[in-house]
Formats: sequence, structure tokens, C-alpha cells
Amino acid sequence: MTAASQPKPRARYAAKRDAIMAAATKVFADAGMSGFTLAAVAKRMDLHPVSLTYYFKRKEDLAAAVLQETIRRFAEMLDHAEDQNSPAERLRAFVAAYFETRRKIAVDEEIPLAPFSEVYLVEGEQKKPVIKSFEALYVRIGRLLKSDDMPWVEAPRRQGLARLIVNQLTWSDVWLPSYEPEDYGRVADRLADVMIFGLAADGQAWPDLPLVNLGDHDPESDDVTRDRFLVAATKLINREGYRGASVDKISAELKVTKGSFYHHNSDKDELAIACFNHTFDLIDRAKREAASASSGWNRVWLAVSSLGMYQAQSGGGVILRHHAMAAVPQDMRRRMRVRFQQITYSFAGVISDGVADGSIRPVDPLLAANAMMVTFNACLPLGQRADPPDTAGVMEEYLRPALLGFFVK
Repeated sequence: MTAASQPKPRARYAAKRDAIMAAATKVFADAGMSGFTLAAVAKRMDLHPVSLTYYFKRKEDLAAAVLQETIRRFAEMLDHAEDQNSPAERLRAFVAAYFETRRKIAVDEEIPLAPFSEVYLVEGEQKKPVIKSFEALYVRIGRLLKSDDMPWVEAPRRQGLARLIVNQLTWSDVWLPSYEPEDYGRVADRLADVMIFGLAADGQAWPDLPLVNLGDHDPESDDVTRDRFLVAATKLINREGYRGASVDKISAELKVTKGSFYHHNSDKDELAIACFNHTFDLIDRAKREAASASSGWNRVWLAVSSLGMYQAQSGGGVILRHHAMAAVPQDMRRRMRVRFQQITYSFAGVISDGVADGSIRPVDPLLAANAMMVTFNACLPLGQRADPPDTAGVMEEYLRPALLGFFVK
């Protein structure tokens, strides 16, 4: 190789930095913020940790760079979508761009996207810039839905649906590997179709049924019980991720000692499994109670709306959100994914029945079921900072458009 044909120093630096970013993204997805270290990234690359400090001085710098890169890639997806003429076209273009990125990742043309589940756990001077970029992304996604021709799609709806869109896309981490990369375009089109047009067939009314009573949101007793640990752990895992919800933090949430924690629980893994099982039990109960409704549409509406309002009224603390599986130990993650998929197939069966009885329009049942899983899973108060949670508007501005189509009047 001649001197002229040798890689230039800047090109070598860029290539090495890209390799570090790719490895770091995988570590971040597997271990979360608390398990993210320069040593873990170096081990994945078979390097000495010191060699990474030439590119990133601290783990916080590398973690922030990983998240900022994923945010930048989402912004690129939005660049194309924003050029479209109508909200529906913009939304469809954004969903298509996301799944095209996922296709390129699947065939090793691009590095993975970092999960957003622990974006608020970034530490140090990088914290504010990362959060600012992340929140600006949500604002842009919400603007995709804005149009002078649809004044009823106001800010609260756009904000809630922007959160739902991101959750719909990132939930695909669980189910997308079941599809061939060449089918990702069709997946994008069918999922966008559910977002834009909802589930109800023409002529189906918004049901006027009492919601399923799923129980108290938070035990009122001052006594420290197993149930109170379940509630505290669920809230923390939803807020800070699996690894961020430490034994110390769960204990502090209840104002008890670590000794009290271990009196009621074997360890954090055992408590986390109990939180997942409690989530599965709630979903199963809602589906059972809804099974006697008169049509497939009414059954889906009743289960999803009951679970969604129950989640919102608790401030997002009774049902584990899908990103709770990020950084969960691999064996536990596999088991939880299987259970989530079983529940999704059950919802798909109800949706298929609704298509057959004419109450649900023709949709891809499995993709629609995944959309419904995220709808109640990600249901939060529209004003999230209120204490206690203010759920006014959740049914009208979030659940109704999620079920009938984002732009329903």
C-alpha cells in the first residue's frame, strides 16, 4: 500500500469512533445506564479500556453521545416526513422512515438505535443537553399531527399521541424480529394504517359502557406490605428503568430500610418478576371481564380503555411499560417477552373476531394488537406533573384517537 492510498488519520479516527459507538449502543441496550461502563464497551471490542479514553474521557460522555446519535437519526426521519402535505402523510412517512432504518439495522447496514428508556438517567454536564434534544424530538413529532384543517387536534392530543407514536415504534423491538427485513415496509404501512384510521368499522359508535374495575391503585394503609412494594417497584422501573430501580431507591420510595425490603422480598429480580406477573394478571383480568361484550369492537374497547384509564389514574405506576424490559437480565427478558407475545396473540384473536363480525374494519390483527398493547401500556395523565394525577382528557384526547384514529373529530 502506498502512502497515498493509506487511510488518512482523520478517516481512521472517524472509523474507530463509529466502531466504539456501535459497541456502546449494544452495551447500553443490554446493560442500561447503571451497567454502562467504558470497560464493558472495551470488552465487547476486545480492547483495553484506556484506549477508549482517547475518544471519550468518561462513560457519561460516551452514553450521551450514543443517545444524541439516536436522537439525530430520529430527527433525520422527521426531516423527510415534515415535507409531506398532510398530517396523515407526514405520520405515514415518519413510520416508514423508522422501519426503513430498522431494515438497514437488520441487514447490518447501520448500527442499532439506542433505547430511550433511560434517557433521563444521564449524569453530569451532558444531562441537560441530552434531555433538551430528546424533548425537542417529541415536540417535532407532535407537530406532524398539526393542521389548520383539523383544529380539534389540539396540543394535549398531539403531545399524548407523540408519546404514543414513539412507544409504538420502540415496542417493535419485541416483535419485529419475527418478520423478514424485506417485509418491514409492509409492516410500516399496516401499523400506520391503524394509527391513522383506528379499529372501528364504519357505523360503530364510541361505546358507553362502564369500565372494568381493576382495583385500588395504591394501598392506603401505612403498613408496609408486599403490595406496596409491587406498586413502588413498578413506578420506579417505569420511571428509571430496571437497573435504575435499585433496592435502595425502592426502599426509599416507601421510607423503609433495606432490611424491610429483604423481609418482604428475596431480591430485586424476584420483585421485578412479581411486578411483571402483576401486570400480566391485570391484562388477563381486563380481557376476561371484557369477553362478554356484544362485539369484537366492544371487547377491544372495554379491555384497552379500562387498562388505559387504570394506568393513567395511577400516574403510570400499576402496569409495567414495555421499556421496562430494557436492561433486564437476558433469561428474564426472554421469559417476559414470551408472555407479552402470548397476550398480544390473544388480543389479535379478539380483533380477528371483530373483523369477522363486522364491528372492526379489516386490519392486520397482529400489528393492531401490538398497537393496542402499547396504547394502554403508555397511557399517562396528559399533565404528567400533577399530583395526584389529573386524568381529565385522557379518554377524549388519548384513548379515543388511539382507538378510532389519530385525527378523529
